Amino acid sequence: MKYSLIIQEGEENTIYLPPDISLSGQTMVAFGSMSTPCRFISSPLLDKQIIIANDVAKRLYIPFSADVHVFFDEDTVHLGPLVGIFTAGFMKSPLRPVRKRSFFFAKLLSQEKKVGVFAFVFGAHHINWEKGTITGYFYTDSGWTQHEVPFPAVIYNRLPNRRIENDETFQAIKETLKTAYGIPWFNENFFNKREVYRLLEKHPLSRPYLPDTSFSPTIETAGQFLNRYGEVYLKPANGSHGLGIHHILKKNMKYECRFRDKQGTNRSQSFPTLSSLWKNIFSQQKKLNSYIIQQGIRLIEINGRKVDFRVHTNKNEEGNWQVSAIAAKIAEKTSVTTHIHSGGTVKTIEEIFPDQSVRGHILRQLCDAALTLSRCLEEQLQMNIGEIGFDLGIDRQHRIWMFEANSKPGRSIFTHPKLKQYDELTAMLSLAYAVYLSKKTTDKREALFT
Repeated sequence: MKYSLIIQEGEENTIYLPPDISLSGQTMVAFGSMSTPCRFISSPLLDKQIIIANDVAKRLYIPFSADVHVFFDEDTVHLGPLVGIFTAGFMKSPLRPVRKRSFFFAKLLSQEKKVGVFAFVFGAHHINWEKGTITGYFYTDSGWTQHEVPFPAVIYNRLPNRRIENDETFQAIKETLKTAYGIPWFNENFFNKREVYRLLEKHPLSRPYLPDTSFSPTIETAGQFLNRYGEVYLKPANGSHGLGIHHILKKNMKYECRFRDKQGTNRSQSFPTLSSLWKNIFSQQKKLNSYIIQQGIRLIEINGRKVDFRVHTNKNEEGNWQVSAIAAKIAEKTSVTTHIHSGGTVKTIEEIFPDQSVRGHILRQLCDAALTLSRCLEEQLQMNIGEIGFDLGIDRQHRIWMFEANSKPGRSIFTHPKLKQYDELTAMLSLAYAVYLSKKTTDKREALFT
């Protein structure tokens, strides 16, 4: 349940609570990492409002009045939660502080009122270690504003790429905030295709969804896979947006390789032998140590174009997985993938499967697969995960296959006008999960007022 936190001048060092919040000896109030002693008074005149004296709000660095949740431990009432979204790529612009991604973050932070959190975006240079505060960016009715706040109760990692995430500076910041300050993170790392496959392969419930896969492929491995399946995909283990993916097809005594070149053009080359293909296409890749090879799947098609599905799953305020968005991605005819960057198009499930009974069956299959994979992956990784974007395929026998799992899923499917509401839902659920994680971390007895 949310409460309206109202900052106002009044009796110093006092917080007025509505009668449905009954305390048991708490004498402190906390906001993020800051806490201070104060006096609590229960007022029958209040209904879902909490009035906090201006001096208490200043000591806690509460920036403005807003909707919050209330939970407590043995001696402290916690207001918030205060949620930090960690990223990089800031610029000195009041309109676009995070460059092109400012729009994404604005949509994410605009969900805070629905959820009842204080949410802000920050980078490494916004942290004041001596004071224990962060000068973060909030998105309000008047646009982007900066406020100094305490260290947050929870941090959501939205660093833009693996290169920045693996930088020693960012790794040190994450480790310090996690260990020295006890702040939980979620979606703290980009997934690695190799690690994800190895973990899911160990779980009996997720294993049936996995294509046959091998690591650090050689020409011998490729030959074996082609003899077995007729087609294979080679993928960078840390790739994104379909970059670096090669589709090799054996047909009519020739070997065809399809890929997207560095200029963004979809290309296809044919070779008389696998060795000539390997020499021409992969000569500069050396031993392909950072690649995986997977069996090719004969996917269902629409008008001769392959179709796969992006399925988003999120954890909600109760910490349970739910499917938050599903869309179909249709490949451009010459493209090796269905990615939008390679000419693919996005369609709703209703557009792909107009027949209601067929659509219902497909939706149940996709949802069951995505939820099973989410639970298995979380169980195997043993870390906090609030959102996953899966790329799933359906073959011509209607079997579901998992191609990728993304901890920082792209938003390209939400360019479709009929999927806008799901864009908002995934953003809202990310913040709702932060409430759950905050509650779980702060109060082991799970005494959240609801």
